[in-house]
Amino acid sequence: MDKFRTICKGFFQIKNQEHVSRKALTLILIIAIASATVIYYHIDKDVSLHRYNMEAKIIKYRKSEHKNSEEKTSKTLEFFAESTPIHTATLSKASPRAERATADLKRVKDVCEKYKGTEYDEAPANVGHWHSSVDDEHKLIYYYIPKTGCTLWKAIFGILTNQSNETDAANITPYDIHFRMRYTNLYGLTPEERNRKLSSYFVFVVVRHPFERLVSGYMNKLGEPGEPYFQNTYGAPIIEKYRFGATPEEIKSGKPTFSEFINYLTDPEMVRTYNIDSHWAQYYKLSHPCFVRFDYIVRFEHMKEDTQHILELRNLTKLVKFTYKEPKTSNEKLKEYMQQLTINQIYKLYEAYKFDFELFGYDFDIRSYI
Repeated sequence: MDKFRTICKGFFQIKNQEHVSRKALTLILIIAIASATVIYYHIDKDVSLHRYNMEAKIIKYRKSEHKNSEEKTSKTLEFFAESTPIHTATLSKASPRAERATADLKRVKDVCEKYKGTEYDEAPANVGHWHSSVDDEHKLIYYYIPKTGCTLWKAIFGILTNQSNETDAANITPYDIHFRMRYTNLYGLTPEERNRKLSSYFVFVVVRHPFERLVSGYMNKLGEPGEPYFQNTYGAPIIEKYRFGATPEEIKSGKPTFSEFINYLTDPEMVRTYNIDSHWAQYYKLSHPCFVRFDYIVRFEHMKEDTQHILELRNLTKLVKFTYKEPKTSNEKLKEYMQQLTINQIYKLYEAYKFDFELFGYDFDIRSYI
């Protein structure tokens, strides 16, 4: 700030000298404004980092305090079965997969209990079970979340429900998977029938790092080449709202920058106006982990191994095969897009998806994106 004052003082001293030309004064003024912008950025960066560090210390303290306190006795939530989840009986207790699976399920239960009575503790309406696929013959229920590998698992369900003669899920076209095939879901069932299936079938969900999923969704739907429906429905309003001086051509293109996309996701008014598409909606709004007892949480980063494990577990390897394709969104791509955001944007984005981070154990360190 002292540097900025010095620059301004020098400017006014020079301005009083008559021999200095108008062009020189203009140039000096531009330099002063640019210097002020750089100084403000560094101040904002330091303040945001300090804020993040303080938040991290508070969260760490609260976790320690919670861990050391005595457990309060409370009524067991209806959706958490008293029995051991189905899959654990077939896993070696010493295997890394068994430890991870058990830890994942316990974390979800603990986090749900932690936020009981808050905005996250709201039972889903019947429509909330729309993102489920049910295979009654093999007693499987899959809660699908777009951009977490759902194309693979929808293809597998298509084979299991006799909608394709293929045995390798990789050979089924995306068009058939998303438009031709019909998947039975829990929507429309009576509460009694829905609860019966949820308590007796093998229920699972696939998750990935929340920010990585958002980058994938942006690239696929709003970036290049994007899809016209998403660009017209979401892209155009986003550009009109957040791009200063946007031309009609820019708005019509429906291709917002990633920064503009994040402004939309962190603006409650815009989300209410245009809703939030399932490709970037929070996990807890699509899979309801606090109201559905999952038997397994598949990690996108372990997709190949976890998918094979479920097929083996349910004795389905003779019916289905799959050729796994590595995802296009890498850690490098994630960092490339996140570096287009300001620190405040990243912090606000985390706040919007914080519950997903906690539920599924994904770490957040804002410094890794700077």
